[in-house]
Amino acid sequence: MKPIEKYGLSSCAVVLASLMAPGLAVAQSSVTLYGSYDVFLGYQSATVNGKHTTLTLLGDNAESVSKIGVRGTEDIGGGNHVNFVLENGFDPTSGQQQNSFRFFDRQAWVGISGDFGEFRAGRQNSPLFTLLGNADAFGVTTYGSGFNNFIMEQIRVDNDLAYFTPVFANTQLEFHYAAGGVPGEFTGNAVYQVGVQTTQGPLVAVAAYFKANNATNTNSVQQLLAAANYDYGYGKVYAGFFRTNDVISATTGNALTSPAGKGNPAAGPVTNTPGNYHDTYTVSADYRVTPALTIGLGYAVTIDSSGLGNNAREFGVIANYSLSKSTRLYAVGTRLMNSDGARFVVADAALSPGAFLTPDAGTDETGFQVGIRYAF
Repeated sequence: MKPIEKYGLSSCAVVLASLMAPGLAVAQSSVTLYGSYDVFLGYQSATVNGKHTTLTLLGDNAESVSKIGVRGTEDIGGGNHVNFVLENGFDPTSGQQQNSFRFFDRQAWVGISGDFGEFRAGRQNSPLFTLLGNADAFGVTTYGSGFNNFIMEQIRVDNDLAYFTPVFANTQLEFHYAAGGVPGEFTGNAVYQVGVQTTQGPLVAVAAYFKANNATNTNSVQQLLAAANYDYGYGKVYAGFFRTNDVISATTGNALTSPAGKGNPAAGPVTNTPGNYHDTYTVSADYRVTPALTIGLGYAVTIDSSGLGNNAREFGVIANYSLSKSTRLYAVGTRLMNSDGARFVVADAALSPGAFLTPDAGTDETGFQVGIRYAF
C-alpha cells in the first residue's frame, strides 16, 4: 500500500471520515510475514543390521524447522489487541509440506491480549517446546544435542485454550487446557499444560509440565521440564532435566508415540507403558570468540527406569558464525552411545523421515553437520 500523499484524495477522505465520526477511533492493525530456511549437509555413521553403515544427505531443519508464517495484531482500543498466528512447516530440499494431513501444521490460533494478559485458542506450541531452548547450548536442536535426540517432547497441541499472565517481577506463567472431544467425558483425551519462565539478571530459569489422558482417562502421558542458563559475560552455561513416561522401553528403548496430534491425529493421543519413564540430564556451555563467532559443547545422558538398562549418553560440539542478523553458518559434531537395547538416533530438529540411521541395539553413532540458516 502506498503512503497517503499530502493533499491527495486519500488524505481528504481520511479528514472527511474523521469529521463525520469524531468519536470513532481508527483501529491500528499490522500483518507480518515471517519464516526461516535451514538446510545442511549431514554425515552419519553407525552399525545397522550388523554392518558398518554411513549416510550422507542434504537435509533440512538442523538448527530450526524451515517454516513460513503470518502473524497479525489489531488494536481494538483500551490497550487491548486481537492477535493471530498461522504457521506452515515445509521441506526446503523438496518444497513439500512437512505434514501432508494439515497445512498450518505448526500453529493456527487467535487470541486477545491486554493488561489482563493474553487468551489464545487453536493449535499452539506447548510450553515444553517454547521454553526448551533455554536448556542447552544447541538450542535443543541439531545432531549435537542430547536433549534433541533423547526426550521427544510434545511440541504442540490441537484444540488448545491458553492463558498467559502479565509479566510480573520478570516472570510469566501460562496455563493450557485442550478438550479431548470424547462425548460425555470431560477428561478423556484431554491435555493439561503449565509453564513458567523467569529472568533474574543473568539467570533464566524455566519449568513446564504436560499431561495427556487417554480416551478413558485410565492412563496418561506425563512430561516434565526444568532448565536454566546463566550469562557469564562471554557466553552462557546451561543445565536441563526432562522426564517422560511416554516410552515403550520393553522392546525398543526409545520408540515414543505422538500424543495430542504431534504426528498423525488418526494414530490416537496416548499409547505408553505405565510406570516406565526416561530421565534425561544435560549440561553445556558456549563461548563468544568474536561478536560473530560462538563455539559450544555439551553432554547429555538418558536413564531408563524399566530395569532393561536402555540408557544412552552423548557428547556434542557446535560452532555458529553470523554472516548478518538474518543469516548464520553452523557446524556440528557428535558421538552418541547406546546401552543394552537402546536405539537412540542422531537427528535434526524435526526428526525427518529417512534423514537418519537407526543403529543396532546398544551400539554407537557418529554424526556431523554443516549448514546455513536464514530467518526473516
